[in-house]
Parts: sequence; structure tokens; C-alpha cells
Amino acid sequence: MRRFFVETRQLSGDTPVISGDDAGHIRNVLRLKPGDIIELIDGAGSECEARIDRMESGKVHVSVIRRRTQASEPHPRLIIAQALLKDNKADEIIRQITELGVQRWIPYSAQRSVPVLNAKRITSRKERWRKIAIEALKQCQRSRLLEISDPMTFQEMLNFGASCDVRLIFWEDESPSRPFEIPSPEKRRIQSVMAILGPEGGFTPEEVAAARACGFITVSLGPRILKADTATLAVSTLLQYGFGDMRPFDL
Repeated sequence: MRRFFVETRQLSGDTPVISGDDAGHIRNVLRLKPGDIIELIDGAGSECEARIDRMESGKVHVSVIRRRTQASEPHPRLIIAQALLKDNKADEIIRQITELGVQRWIPYSAQRSVPVLNAKRITSRKERWRKIAIEALKQCQRSRLLEISDPMTFQEMLNFGASCDVRLIFWEDESPSRPFEIPSPEKRRIQSVMAILGPEGGFTPEEVAAARACGFITVSLGPRILKADTATLAVSTLLQYGFGDMRPFDL
């Protein structure tokens, strides 16, 4: 069944209206017609089956047939803090970590970060990132949208993670003999895990020291030096395997 995103205020009513690109996609690409059944999600856990009633220019009117609310996503809550990257590298990161079930993404400025975002660029980037997260949400069958924070300073990001049960900073200069390890079963009952990844130029010694002072543990991804966006994908997968819903239950 085809899935489409609508805002919560729309989904709360009995006759939501789909507009924008999705309306055009329904009408001109998928060639759906009145009477066809589709699925609607709002990114906050609410889903419903709906029947297309009528179409007009730029709008598709539907009627809700059946509602359901998805349970909260499995614990722990997985948080990725990612240093701002050049160009549009964050776009694919947003898509991938949404598919992998990460629940929050925090962009932050590191000392070696190249991009500097002003208020206007921050707004436009966040709008773009949200659209990408919504498209990935529809594709991967999640019900809750990735939370994208406003860009933070390095210290603000560390302060945000102070309450997380597990705090990790993946550092390319950490010894390969200290890699991320699959936690023992008793450590899987934690509620939140936060991982920090650095910029293309890596962390400064001062940043690593500050993270350690805030309770973050430095770990390695092994002997290879990964590109920043590749490292994010690898870390997200490891966290889901070690703590989340990819973990091996029989270990």
C-alpha cells in the first residue's frame, strides 16, 4: 500500500487533504483514482488507511477508514551528533540514518568544520533535511520522523548528551585495539545512546579532552580511516546491532 505524509493537524480529522508534491505524484505518476486505498502517516506515530474521494488541481481529498497508533520505537533512543560537513553530504546521511532507525540527529560546529551556516542557511538546510527525512520515512516503513536539531556548538552538543546512558565519541586517533564492542545483555536495558562523529579534518585534542570530561568514551572504528559520511553509516549500524532492534537476542 502506498504511504503518504500529512501533518498531524490534517491526520487528526476524518477528511485529510494531501497537497504539494505528493498530490501530483498520486495523480500524475501513480495514476491512482477515487476509491483507491492509501496509507497516511504523520511522523509522530499515527497511521491510517484512507480512501481517495476526489482530486483537484494540487489536492487529493481522502476519507479515513481505519486508524492505528504505533507503539513507541524500540529502546534505546539512538542519537547521532554529526559535525557539519561540506556540500550536501548531510543529505544522504539523513536518508540513511532514517532508514536505520536513528531517532535524533544533531549537527554541530567543530573546530575543524568547514561550513559556517548563518541563520538563513540554517533555516533552508533544515527544511531540506526534513523533506529528505520524510521521503525516507515513507520508504522504510517507520512511523516516527527523525528529529533534526538546530545546529549546536561543540559544548552545547556535549551538554545535550550529559543525560544519555551511553556516551561515545568515535575518534580516528584512538587505538584500533579499543573498538566499539557489542554490549553484554544486561547493558541493553539502557534508555539512550549518543555517538559523536567528527568533521572531515577530525577532532582536535582539546575537543576529545572536553568530551572525555563530559563522560564520553573514545572508541575506534578499526584500522581504516573512513570518510565522515561513511563513518556515520557504520556507527549507526553498529549502534542498532549493539543496542537497538538489529541486536542478536541470543547473545
